[in-house]
Amino acid sequence: MNPQEPAAVSASQYSPSASALHPPSVQHNTRVLGSIATLTSCFAGLVAGVLGLQNLSGFALYLATALLTALASAFKCNMDVGRYVPDAHASPGPLGAVKPSIWRGWLGVAGISGENLLGFLLFWIGGYALVHVYD
Repeated sequence: MNPQEPAAVSASQYSPSASALHPPSVQHNTRVLGSIATLTSCFAGLVAGVLGLQNLSGFALYLATALLTALASAFKCNMDVGRYVPDAHASPGPLGAVKPSIWRGWLGVAGISGENLLGFLLFWIGGYALVHVYD
């Protein structure tokens, strides 16, 4: 028996502090959203390099593709991001209660993180070097 597990009120009803997210589904959703965000950022970096974008125009392309990816994923979630993304449930509220944070959910869906930014930069620099430096 898990001491951290919330006690059941009845056989079919859990306490209000229990999470409504199913852990295997959360793992699957996180894996799929992470893969989509990584592939999108790498592809956007390659496009920025091939087009020869420099400075802020390249980062604007990164943000635009991240927002388009977030919108496409949100439409797939029926615009209820908090239901499918665990980042939306990560902010503790008063007295330790879990309070949904919609902004964290949208950032989780957009995939704006350090690893995706580094992938974008890697493909941006590589694409730019292959097309514009060695011609």
